[in-house]
Amino acid sequence: MTYLTIKTLHLLAAIAFIGTLFFQVLILAPASRRLAPAVREAIGPVLGQQARHVIHFVALVLYGAGLTLAWPYRTLLANPLSSTFTILLSLKILLAFLIIGHYVALIFLRRGRHIGERGMHWLNVSLLVHAVLLVVCAKSMFVL
Repeated sequence: MTYLTIKTLHLLAAIAFIGTLFFQVLILAPASRRLAPAVREAIGPVLGQQARHVIHFVALVLYGAGLTLAWPYRTLLANPLSSTFTILLSLKILLAFLIIGHYVALIFLRRGRHIGERGMHWLNVSLLVHAVLLVVCAKSMFVL
């Protein structure tokens, strides 16, 4: 694949990923609070299942393309504080791992039924904040 194709896939997957989080945190969660509990209970699992199916594919494309784009810079990461670029790249990679950590925590919390609606909301807020910070790092890498 060409660099342009990989970069385009990465950007489109990032848009889908952050767009999904944005929708969940700022549109769906506030709107669902105005629905009757029976409606929420009926639609919640269906939306959650569909979101998980989509986000798994999006995450594979996003992280696969991201790894491919970062690979040529691996030698620079031997000294991550050597330049603004490597600091931002290192921070971007750290944020990407933190996002993965959120999802790993979510898997275990959901399996043990240790997370409720409020906990899910705050986990999604945290994911959105981390994802936005990652985008800010990405956009700053080639400017600063």
